[in-house]
Amino acid sequence: MLVEVPNDFIGLSDYSEKDLKVDVAVLLYHRKVLTLARAARWVGMSRLEFQKALAERGFTINYTIEDFDTDMKTLKSMEG
Repeated sequence: MLVEVPNDFIGLSDYSEKDLKVDVAVLLYHRKVLTLARAARWVGMSRLEFQKALAERGFTINYTIEDFDTDMKTLKSMEG
């Protein structure tokens, strides 16, 4: 899919194509369309850099109780 946004629609001279792409990735991640890893990869960031971009825009990572339970089970299985 290719989406084109004319330059004059943005109206902000310091708002780059990369800024727009990160904003779209943040929205798609927030809506659970993209995983954190895929969103980060799409915009050319590490997962940590993308988490920072989320925080800068007022979003948190999508981490559910189920994610926590899975992580706890994984940690317990690693104990031996």
